[in-house]
Amino acid sequence: MLLSTWMSPLRYGSSAFVLLALAGSALAQPESEPGPGSEDVPEGTPAPAPGDDGPDETSPDDADASRRPVDEVPDDTIALPAPASAPVDVAPAPRPVAEADADAPAEPTGFAFGSYGRVLAGSDLRGGTPEKIAVVAHAPRIVEPSYVETDLYYRFVTPRGVKMRTVTTLAFDDTLFHYTGQFDARPALRNLFLEARTPQGITLWAGSRMYRGDDIYLFDWWPLDELNTVGGGASVARGDLDVAVQAGVNRLLDPFQYQTEQVADPEFGADTVTTLDRQRLIASSYATYHLGLPGGVDGKVKVYGELQSLPSGDRRRNDDTLEHLPQDWGATLGLQLGAWGFGGADSGSHANLFARWSKGLTAFDELAPATGLDGSLAAWPGASELVLGAAGAYGDGWGHVIAGAYTRRFVDADASTMDRDDGWEYAADIRPEVAVAGDVMAGVDVSYQARFPRGLSPTTLLAADPAVFQVAPMIVYAPMGRGAWSRPQLRLVWRIAKLNDAALDAYAIDDPRRAHSTVHFLGVQAEWWFNSSTR
Repeated sequence: MLLSTWMSPLRYGSSAFVLLALAGSALAQPESEPGPGSEDVPEGTPAPAPGDDGPDETSPDDADASRRPVDEVPDDTIALPAPASAPVDVAPAPRPVAEADADAPAEPTGFAFGSYGRVLAGSDLRGGTPEKIAVVAHAPRIVEPSYVETDLYYRFVTPRGVKMRTVTTLAFDDTLFHYTGQFDARPALRNLFLEARTPQGITLWAGSRMYRGDDIYLFDWWPLDELNTVGGGASVARGDLDVAVQAGVNRLLDPFQYQTEQVADPEFGADTVTTLDRQRLIASSYATYHLGLPGGVDGKVKVYGELQSLPSGDRRRNDDTLEHLPQDWGATLGLQLGAWGFGGADSGSHANLFARWSKGLTAFDELAPATGLDGSLAAWPGASELVLGAAGAYGDGWGHVIAGAYTRRFVDADASTMDRDDGWEYAADIRPEVAVAGDVMAGVDVSYQARFPRGLSPTTLLAADPAVFQVAPMIVYAPMGRGAWSRPQLRLVWRIAKLNDAALDAYAIDDPRRAHSTVHFLGVQAEWWFNSSTR
């Protein structure tokens, strides 16, 4: 029965593989003529930095700084390879006498530009739009919507030697004119802050920013520290120890935090006043200790803490009665162990282990109102979240493999012990890519996700554990090299997802997707980053 289910989509699957093979042939380059995308990657090649952490933490495992968090944006632009020339014997010139080292690079100033982006186009092979299949909170990213961030920096040095930098990041979602026919876009201002780095090694910043550490790339998720905040912070590095603190606020335009009301005005007749204004305080701190490991491998231990609070207030219900919202709290403790510096040169090889425990408000995303509250409408102390995660990559001349996995237990604050949103979940994903010819690689992304809710299925009234298995063969063109974090990349991908009965049961009764236990995506993807503030 299962075999017949899988054989049906292979009627058109063979044609998809033909397309994959033809694309690989067309993009292949002879190995005898290495170019800028060969293993000898020129200095300045954009690549992610798996070992980077939040403010002012520069880890030696960085293959390149273009994927660093907002405070680790490189101060130099992409260096293009110099044209080859015949060697010439020239006597070394004497070094000039000067107060500063003539070989030290000049501090870059002025404007700089960076970007992270991805674009997807394809079909579900039924004539519809491809979609991401998720039964867990953080599903594999093999199919994800188009998105772009554009970064603009301005840098200068004060007469006292303080390095100043402004960061502005404008982002756009997948509202693409050529797809919708609507001359519209939905921009978001993701970063807007000023940073100062003193000669004493202290960094200060203030503004609106994404504040992040290390991620699990295959889930596009930061399991330890990922905050969106308007505030300020400071960090200092002394030897092998880096310490940072941050505090900020948000106020969601949601009745949980903010309400307005029209009232009578003796002069103008009516006026709009704010009746509920609950700013959420978000504070965090971390300490990272860098250490040397056997075999020339670098490592780190990072301890993370987070506090959140909401003041009390009165929310007006739809029936015009008032509902009291009490003061609420949240706390998080986390730990990360990391290692890098193994594998081939410029391979991006690294390994990270994460553990995070949250209680109260911090068990929820700070950009969403808390749900499943207790009888007093508070998340503390009933809500909790436990996350254990792992991420890594290994590469050499043959190619590379990227992997990620996590398990999560979430419980909300209400008194029910049979909630469908309470329970355990886990997901695992691995993506090996092997060099085929020149800059062309062949790969496959294999993932599995499952959730184990406490409650019964609302339709069958039986215990049901939704699960999804996905396999996605792909051909990748990577002109900047074979490293795990070499970007840009062009991909031709065929994703096949198999949903079990419990996963189908998660759709609404009249949702036509309930009839399709096998879901496809065949299409192309592009992904890039350079000088990016968030990658």
